[in-house]
Amino acid sequence: MAVARARVAAGLMLALAALAGCKTAPPPASVPGPGADASWDIQRAALQKLDRYNLSGRVAVAANGQGFSASLRYEQAAARSDLALDGPLGIGGLRVSLDGPSLAMTNSRGEQLDGDRAREEIERRLGFELPLVELRWWLLGIPAPGNAEIEDVNGEIRGFVQNGWRVGVNSRAPGLGFSLPQRLTAERAGAKLKLFVENWQP
Repeated sequence: MAVARARVAAGLMLALAALAGCKTAPPPASVPGPGADASWDIQRAALQKLDRYNLSGRVAVAANGQGFSASLRYEQAAARSDLALDGPLGIGGLRVSLDGPSLAMTNSRGEQLDGDRAREEIERRLGFELPLVELRWWLLGIPAPGNAEIEDVNGEIRGFVQNGWRVGVNSRAPGLGFSLPQRLTAERAGAKLKLFVENWQP
């Protein structure tokens, strides 16, 4: 009898442990997109509304006969964009924040510049004017709102020209419920950027 009770108790404990495990298991991560296999019309419409995402990766920059590579982190949160570059040639520790019309830059020494002074310092360090306003859409592989010449294949955007820049989507990978750029290039006279995205997060 005692043995039977012990077996029942052990069985109940195992069942409770299993239930507890089920309760504490994290829910699947939600994604904002309709799915990487959704039609391009549906994906593009959803991407145009996407205003919150994070990415990390690497960027190679060539400008005015010079070049450097850096790690990159980018966060979009509603109207605020935060960009961080860590690399050589004085780029290390560069932080750029754009919140609506307000621009701020912080260097590796903690010095902060705002407005036109920040814009001039970013251009001096990179060798060209960074298209900060458009970047939030370009990183997603779509043009910013406004005029653009679009190259597409069966609705999939392979590249576009906007505001003097040509942006090319060289490869894509599933992310955030979309088929997002993994390798991206942006170039204009005297400047070229190559981006490799390692990770997308909501």
